[in-house]
Amino acid sequence: MKHAIAAMAAIGLLAACGEPKPPEVATPAAPVAPPPPEYASTWYSTGTAEKGAVFNIHQTQYGLGGFLRRNGDAAAHPIRVIHSSDAELGFVIPDINSAFRASKDEQGVWTGEWTEGGKRTEMPLQVTDMPASAMDNLVKLADGRWFTYACAGTGAPTILLDYGAGASLNSWSQVFEPLAKVSQTCMFERAGFGLSDPGPLPRDVNTVVGDIEAFLTAAKIETPIVLVGHSLASYHVRQFANLHRDQTAGLVLVDPSGDGQDARFRAVIPNLNDLIPDQMVTEEQVKTCSVGIRSLVHSIATSQTPDDMDPIFGKCGGKDPDRAEAVLSEIASMEVVSTNQIKAAAKPYGDLPLIVLTRGDYQKDTPPGFPPEAAAKLKQVWTTMHAEMTAQSSIGQNRTIAGAGYGIQRDKPQAVIDAVTEVVTAARAKP
Repeated sequence: MKHAIAAMAAIGLLAACGEPKPPEVATPAAPVAPPPPEYASTWYSTGTAEKGAVFNIHQTQYGLGGFLRRNGDAAAHPIRVIHSSDAELGFVIPDINSAFRASKDEQGVWTGEWTEGGKRTEMPLQVTDMPASAMDNLVKLADGRWFTYACAGTGAPTILLDYGAGASLNSWSQVFEPLAKVSQTCMFERAGFGLSDPGPLPRDVNTVVGDIEAFLTAAKIETPIVLVGHSLASYHVRQFANLHRDQTAGLVLVDPSGDGQDARFRAVIPNLNDLIPDQMVTEEQVKTCSVGIRSLVHSIATSQTPDDMDPIFGKCGGKDPDRAEAVLSEIASMEVVSTNQIKAAAKPYGDLPLIVLTRGDYQKDTPPGFPPEAAAKLKQVWTTMHAEMTAQSSIGQNRTIAGAGYGIQRDKPQAVIDAVTEVVTAARAKP
């Protein structure tokens, strides 16, 4: 053994003295990343200039998506429940009780039929070029999905607004333009909302944060950003900060939902379900609503007597099956799955600029007859959760907004504008 060690030492000494080294082995080249998948996107026109439509059908990682604009109609409409093959095309437009079916003959000629309110009209169909400005306010994600969005203003950091469960971009209507004067301000419809294509289920917080990441990349929005989340969206913006602290310049939480809040409410208000029926949503309810709405939207579009008053629409939140799935899945995931995901990723934010806005009126926005003693207990839980969120930042602030209910951005929009402005100013002052 001693001889072996001596020999090894000698070899090392010779190498150090400049003896020839063995030939270097070439480092294998790094594997080349595969090119991104190509997702087909086709524009069609149907009907005449007086009565017709232009629409798009496109592929995504999760299935087909689409949107339609009727001639003379300023608003675009999401296309849902799409069936497509080489020779057939069919879909439903739930928000206008309409459907379209088309087939292609052996010569490649398409013929179509538009159905609305039980009335059927033959309409020619042809592939067309993308209309001018057709993609305004739409951005394509890497997985092929298109999202509705809006950005205004200039400056950094960008402000990103995210709304609560079942809401829309309209919930920020009173603060969007004022904030755009402070810095670039953006917002987007989440998967399944508005014209945005649906995404994978369940819609837990990590899935939504993945969409935020994809949106920032697709829309070429530079980070770090200031995130503003109302209610359920506080889950999304807090988790983004947990996972991407370096991309987060500040947070404003507008009457935010708290982790595991339903269990905390029920611990102090045992009869909460009697006071607020259907408070809990399960994944089974998500499936039931999805199947029920999808079966009815076809009959609504084709029936002679559309039944807009079917109870399932009130129970499940409308006639759009993709939106209903998204809303209900976000809520169903919130209490356990999303809460656990946030707890697993949670960490102190350091000196991140953070302001939590808390409602001052606990009777407003509650069901009629909600007892004052229950409202007082709700306030107790609510303010405790908000204090916990505030404490994640060493410079966090918690403000109670007098006279504001659940929708502070609606009741006291200036309070939101002021809070976001302060966080942006603090973020700019940091090196």
